[in-house]
Amino acid sequence: MKTAHLLSKIGLNVIGIPKTIDNDVWGTDMTFGFDSAVFIATEAIDRLHSTANSHGRVMIIEVMGHNAGWIALYSGMAGGGDIILIPEIEYSMKSVIAKIKYRYKNNKPYTIVVVAEGIEHPKNMSAARYLAESIQSKLDDVEARETVLGYTQRGGSPSPMDRILATRYGAFAAQCIAEENFGTMVALIKNELTTVSLAEVGGKMRLVDPDHPLVLKCRNMGVSFGDE
Repeated sequence: MKTAHLLSKIGLNVIGIPKTIDNDVWGTDMTFGFDSAVFIATEAIDRLHSTANSHGRVMIIEVMGHNAGWIALYSGMAGGGDIILIPEIEYSMKSVIAKIKYRYKNNKPYTIVVVAEGIEHPKNMSAARYLAESIQSKLDDVEARETVLGYTQRGGSPSPMDRILATRYGAFAAQCIAEENFGTMVALIKNELTTVSLAEVGGKMRLVDPDHPLVLKCRNMGVSFGDE
């Protein structure tokens, strides 16, 4: 959108449409691509529950999100994650270990950890590998295994909700062209279509607020974000 704004500044008639699986475009509540990625991540988490339970393991699944933890937050909640780690909330391994110990102490023999790739971790390995090695080194009697979804989140067929959202955006963009409402990005605010200036959008990111209602709901359900 920053590039779109620069193009509009030199005289091109530009209308932006927010598309990214990370859902981190400022100025809109939802980008298309996000719902499809969350669906893929949630399905993967669902599959890992069986292995985690049958072997009493800590299963760590890494999803995309360098700066924004939307995919980890949504798929973690939808897939029944016990620990969700996102870039916007600082975590400590001490808290992660404490949560795992608490679950074993309370006869919950496995733990699902959903982690965004952009959390603080050594750059010579994936976030999931770092967590697995750290957990394994602290808990000798626990097996920790990692799964990195990677680019599988970007492929495949889009979800029905994404198809509908993309169609809504495209139709509204066509309306904006007819009205010569250029230099804007179409946006969805409280399920209503509108436009925001590209000058406002360019260079900004929509990150997860640590007090976001979904974060608070997860905490109320016993999910740990590694910060307590």
